[in-house]
Amino acid sequence: MSQNPKYSEHQESLIALVTHLSMSSWSARTPSNLAKALSIDKDEIEVVLSSFKGLFRKSKNKSKKTADYFYSLQIRHAKQWLNETDDENEDSKKPPLEVEYLTKLLDFVIFKAAEERRNKIAQLGPWIIAIASLIVAVLAIVVKSS
Repeated sequence: MSQNPKYSEHQESLIALVTHLSMSSWSARTPSNLAKALSIDKDEIEVVLSSFKGLFRKSKNKSKKTADYFYSLQIRHAKQWLNETDDENEDSKKPPLEVEYLTKLLDFVIFKAAEERRNKIAQLGPWIIAIASLIVAVLAIVVKSS
């Protein structure tokens, strides 16, 4: 698991997982079932689910079929908890998350990924300027020596 997971490195998987876990009848799913449903590598799904704890919640319950833990969206789990329904298993079907919640979650993921890209470019700028300055200085010395 990454110490500092990057939204920009997992943006497509995050969008797929958030959308699926928001809109499917199952409020909690295992990495194996998510991999099959989304056609995404199970290892990638496990990395994303375990790295982004603010978005995804690992259940204390395991699947009887695969022995994988169930994962749900934090917000969907919180809404179930408020309604006092905490049954996470293969047979527990719930209504989808409201569209406004899904929209906000997707906006958040997209914003964080874009912010990381902007920060990366901002950090790269000073290095480019420094290297360009060194090249100009070396060229000035070479021209002066000739």
